Amino acid sequence: MMSGARHAAIANRVIVAGAGPVGLAAAVALADRGVPVLVLEKRDSLTAASKASTFHPSTLEILDALGVIEPILTKGQRIDRIQYRTIDAGIIAEYDLGLLAGETRYPFRLHLEQSRVTPLLLARLSGHEHAEVRFDAEVIDAVNEDGGVAATVVGAAGSETVRGRYLIAADGARSAIRDRLGIAFDGSAYSTKVLRLMTDMDLEAWLPGLAAVTYVFNGERSISLLRMPDCWRIIIRLPVSVPDEEALQPDWMLARLREVLPMADRLPPLLNTDIYSASKRVASRYRDGGIFLAGDSVHVTNTRGGMNMNCGLHDAWHLASAMAEAMKTGRHAALDGYAEERHRIATDFLIPRTDRSVGDAATWLDTVRNRAADPEATRAFLVEGAMLDIAPRPFGAGARPGEVVQ
Repeated sequence: MMSGARHAAIANRVIVAGAGPVGLAAAVALADRGVPVLVLEKRDSLTAASKASTFHPSTLEILDALGVIEPILTKGQRIDRIQYRTIDAGIIAEYDLGLLAGETRYPFRLHLEQSRVTPLLLARLSGHEHAEVRFDAEVIDAVNEDGGVAATVVGAAGSETVRGRYLIAADGARSAIRDRLGIAFDGSAYSTKVLRLMTDMDLEAWLPGLAAVTYVFNGERSISLLRMPDCWRIIIRLPVSVPDEEALQPDWMLARLREVLPMADRLPPLLNTDIYSASKRVASRYRDGGIFLAGDSVHVTNTRGGMNMNCGLHDAWHLASAMAEAMKTGRHAALDGYAEERHRIATDFLIPRTDRSVGDAATWLDTVRNRAADPEATRAFLVEGAMLDIAPRPFGAGARPGEVVQ
């Protein structure tokens, strides 16, 4: 027979479906607040796939609050400036992230593979008195019950039902839970897909004075150059009509590179290449009773600016804070507001901000040039790019450690 304490812990725990950065961040934030959490991950280990890698100042504040900032700062590539160039005019605008010093304790962005951050979050949960993590445990269904939720979990040992007060569906863009709840994932695919080339070549040989984040334009064509801790990423957008096998041919890649960088006399040595598609979608709702969605299960968009994962980590912090408050006080105002507020942010801010830089190139270059020439517009541009105006920040400017600012 289950003890009273054990029964109470299960009745008050939060089930988290998915051990990606969003699910693990939510679990750490809850466990640190004394809320029991059960993390269920369908894979047999954390994914090592190369995915998102940009952490903005607003998110670094959250990672600090989660107790993992020091190793992230040690491992990551610090980005202090963002540069825009054209082949004809050279550098047309450069933004110094140090200007954000009055807005955040982390006036820079950091590049680090999310697969190097999730183990740090998992380590925080390991041995935590309020946390349990199970791998090879896929949540395939979730329903609301009187006073809580029930999730159907399948794995090597078969199928079982687990229960808790709430469930967080952080199970990705192909969320089984979202689909089972009949929640629409509205939006459309982009007309381009992304080709990433990873190289250890010093790209300053082609572009002297290159910043660690540089966007290069030649007419309507552009590429993104991102400095990682151990390589450069060259991001090329290509029509979805081009077959992957054609786009990965060396001659094809070099031709596309030279369309923007005519000085590229050869293809740089490649450490890795990959291609992926992108969509812009937002779930029609973020909540069904005691079941809440966060991260890729409720929003996806293009990779320009590296905002989508950051928005997901903001979801995680906002939701965990609201859940902990509701469970502690019995007041549900913050929890009731999560779904509406985060949906508004994804629809009104996330998608428009990521779309604005992949539309008409001339219009976008006029925007960045004009903003760089105006100090107040520069500051506003940096605040928007750092997502400081739309993040649920654990520490506001001048706030004391531990003082939560929503």
